[in-house]
Amino acid sequence: MDGIGLIQDLAIVLLAAGIAGVICRRLGLSVIVGYLLAGIVVGPFTPPFSLILDIDRIQTLSQVGLVFLMFSIGLGLSLGKLSRMGWPTLLATGLGAFLMLHLTKLLGLGLGWSEQQTFFIAAMFMVSSSAVIAKIVGELNLTHERSAQQALSITVLEDVVAVTMLTVLASQTGGQGSDVGALLTGLTAFVVLLVGGGLLMVPRLMRRLEARADPELQTIIVAGLLFLLALAAVKAGYSLALGAFLLGAIVAELPQKSAVEKAFAGMRDLFSSVFFVSIGMMIEVRLMLDVWPAVLGLGVFVLVGRAFALSSALILCGTPPREARRAGLLLGPLGEFSFIIAQLGVSAAVLPPAYYPLSVGVSIFTVLAVPLINRFADPLLAFADKAEPSWLRRAIEAYHVWLGQLQNNPKSSVAWRLIRGRLVQIALEVLFVTGVMIFSPRVFQLIAKFSDSFGLAPRTLSLAYWGVITVLTLIPLVAVWRNLAVVTMIYAESVAHARMPLGLVRNVLQSFAALALAFWLYAIIPLDQLSSWGWLVMGVFAVLVITVYSRKLVFWHSEWDASVRSVLADKSSDTPAGDLGGARGPRLQKQGLQGWDVKLNDCIVPDSAAYAGQSLAQLSIPSRFGCVILEIERNGIVITALNPDLRIYPGDKLLLMGEEAQIEAAREALSREQHRPSDTDAFRGSILETLEIPDGPWSGRTLAELNIGQLTGTRIVGVHRHDQRIIAPSGQEKLHAGDNVLVAGTLAEIAAFRRWLKNTPATA
Repeated sequence: MDGIGLIQDLAIVLLAAGIAGVICRRLGLSVIVGYLLAGIVVGPFTPPFSLILDIDRIQTLSQVGLVFLMFSIGLGLSLGKLSRMGWPTLLATGLGAFLMLHLTKLLGLGLGWSEQQTFFIAAMFMVSSSAVIAKIVGELNLTHERSAQQALSITVLEDVVAVTMLTVLASQTGGQGSDVGALLTGLTAFVVLLVGGGLLMVPRLMRRLEARADPELQTIIVAGLLFLLALAAVKAGYSLALGAFLLGAIVAELPQKSAVEKAFAGMRDLFSSVFFVSIGMMIEVRLMLDVWPAVLGLGVFVLVGRAFALSSALILCGTPPREARRAGLLLGPLGEFSFIIAQLGVSAAVLPPAYYPLSVGVSIFTVLAVPLINRFADPLLAFADKAEPSWLRRAIEAYHVWLGQLQNNPKSSVAWRLIRGRLVQIALEVLFVTGVMIFSPRVFQLIAKFSDSFGLAPRTLSLAYWGVITVLTLIPLVAVWRNLAVVTMIYAESVAHARMPLGLVRNVLQSFAALALAFWLYAIIPLDQLSSWGWLVMGVFAVLVITVYSRKLVFWHSEWDASVRSVLADKSSDTPAGDLGGARGPRLQKQGLQGWDVKLNDCIVPDSAAYAGQSLAQLSIPSRFGCVILEIERNGIVITALNPDLRIYPGDKLLLMGEEAQIEAAREALSREQHRPSDTDAFRGSILETLEIPDGPWSGRTLAELNIGQLTGTRIVGVHRHDQRIIAPSGQEKLHAGDNVLVAGTLAEIAAFRRWLKNTPATA
């Protein structure tokens, strides 16, 4: 009966979520709002609608939804996309989070919050909802505005901020101490370790699975990896959201990303709806009614504070003030991370229970208010321009001129340009080794539980394990030392002069580098895992490996480095350079159109379009409506080289340019021109049938002369004549009476072929 109860609970949750989602979508709201409301209705705090039998099981399933949700967010944010966003967007995101943190601290001082409570609430307010912002941008036709592109890029990067904050908060509440610096160092090392190992192994695994052409096994194995990495993050002392998010970011770099995304779309939608409904189930309506004044007050604070913090950050990074303020107005709505952080704070007894419905109420308030605010963005921005003091405007203009001079006239030395790439590589490899050393003892504890299965004594197993770890860490360590040697050589050459000979400077720098390396290794090696003689054995073993296999270690590192670089290069080359990453859609931005009185807007070709398959010349968009197609996006690829013979297919996104009335007329016509489904639509799949050719006028004539495909729609894919079987016959193959032909086509097309055989006149 437990299983039947679970089925009943799932049925109630999913139906409630679906009905509420449909209603909210009809009202122009996010479906997430519907899921939350559905949870409130069917939850235990809203009698008489308390319909769920076992809330704990729904909460367990909601954790599965959280894993899939974080995985999908990671899929939308690849490492290559981060690099293409550029330092201004990265810096603006970090600076905006910093300003929002301190604005919330000021508010906390006035309201009497504790330091830890302030940190949780600030984390809730730091992150916007990328799904809601993308929806607002699309509804207001802002896709090609540069401010909207920046807002979309920042909201994607804020997901990284959210995962970082969630991990730090979970670690602090989990009893790992309050040293934020140590937590961030361990977190960074874990991320580098997981991403580095993932970029080495996951692409090879995906290529092998793809070669076997078995999408079912690929989906199952990726799902297994997803839960395994989520579990690894929990075992390492972090949130399960981190592991799922990182695997998504790794898969986002692979050519198989689209197939994985499609395979997981259904599971993501199913379980993420359970996740949001479970959040709503924990909301007490009585508490929501008690805190509604706080919801309004904090909602206004979030809207004003986020707009100020992020617009200021963008201005400081070089964005024109009006454009920055426009982006700031779009970045107000809070999303799913706010719920997760509030749930964590309440469960850890850091926040009072009332803060759970408070966070949901503030999120819903911002989701409802931001679209309304952005519909009146122009008057608000005009008011801000008038209210801005002239001295502040001149200061910003001077500051932007100075930034432009810095960017256009870089004065970095030749030595710095040569060594900065190597310094980044050294930092990543140092973090990788740090991660291996920090988390290896926890892995060994898991392995030691099964020591009897290996047939090894505990001491032997320990030596064998740390021997493997020694070899694994020697590969990046040798690379670190080689890079340090090159860096010290380049720097020594740049500073050496008559009083400071090159050899002396180089030797001093290399000595300092060796000491720093030794001190770092001493700090991270888990000395309590082996006895003194055990580590002595490991040291001798390491020296022997370096002496005998130094070239092999260098080769292995080069192979790993080349593999990672190829993955990142292949993915980044698929995306046009102008794409800001966070934006969905074509690359064109709405710049330079002032004074032309034209608009840009998208139109997606529906699945049932009657004109699907027609060329641009046949559609005649310019002559019919007066607007023009600038770009076509197909399966994520933007086509800019448009010629009259290019055909249009369902799912294509057309970027139209013209006057507003012309674009609307074209969009309406293209959406309306749909064919009516026929009775044979259910039988459109191709089948194969063998038919015997009777005596007739076709005997002795070639397939090209008979033109069967054009007359009936079928294809002759095989001919059986006596003991001879011809597969894929050419157009010059002749048909003879008595031949058995293998015909491919739909039921209707094969029926037409039969009629053709019966009705073809003798003069055919």
